[in-house]
Amino acid sequence: MNDAPLLELRDVTVDFGAEPVLRIGELVLREREFLGVAGESGAGKTTTGLTVLGLTRHAGARVTGSIRLAGEELVGMPERRLRRLRGSVMALVPQNPAAAFSPVLPVGTTVLRALRLHGCTRAQARLRAAAGMERAGLPAAYLSRFPHQLSGGQLQRTAIALASALGVRLLVADEPTSSLDVTAQARICALLAELRAAHGTALLFVSHDLALLAGLCDRIAVLHGGRVAEDRPAADLVTAPRAACTRRLLAAAPRPVTGPGGGRDGGAAGA
Repeated sequence: MNDAPLLELRDVTVDFGAEPVLRIGELVLREREFLGVAGESGAGKTTTGLTVLGLTRHAGARVTGSIRLAGEELVGMPERRLRRLRGSVMALVPQNPAAAFSPVLPVGTTVLRALRLHGCTRAQARLRAAAGMERAGLPAAYLSRFPHQLSGGQLQRTAIALASALGVRLLVADEPTSSLDVTAQARICALLAELRAAHGTALLFVSHDLALLAGLCDRIAVLHGGRVAEDRPAADLVTAPRAACTRRLLAAAPRPVTGPGGGRDGGAAGA
């Protein structure tokens, strides 16, 4: 793994006019690294991911501190520049995949528009969209289907196929498997591992599921009350947790939590 930092959060505070909901002293994601962000409900997991993408400002949040992506400062960046980075350098896989697609348009229309927006010709966009779907294990013909004609797992794989087609360096995944069965979860995790192997994509994976994170991620940061309670290699964190909130998460896990399934290039690739 490349030790160069891709994403750096330092002294980041997010508030909505009252008490801060997020106070992160330091959080670093390196090139090609998979970082899990865990925590109890309200700990600030989703807020962290949305703040990195510059989306909390649309909800009226005030963000201070420094968030650097590939050396470029995101805090205070003009919205027009941020929109260019979303899709060319970073992308989001949301918890509800249907939210990423218009219900009245074929999913391929959304995919092709995104690719065209980021510089592809029409012909290039079609080729890259089809190749992305193939990498996601889906027929290119599914691009002509409407969101309601695809399952939740197929929609998530289509969203990841778009990120693959765009060639982003950072993928923020916000609880992308929470509504899926275990078979679909395994497919999503395998696809994410393949995306790193093929493109060197780094991942910020937000989840309450420590078992899932331990099997996929290199490191896990546990948030509590909007702060980082501990940030350690996944195997160390799940076998010898230091923070009380981590121990509570492990105790409440619905399935056994074991060490990482494959480390820097493996994860769930065999699932």
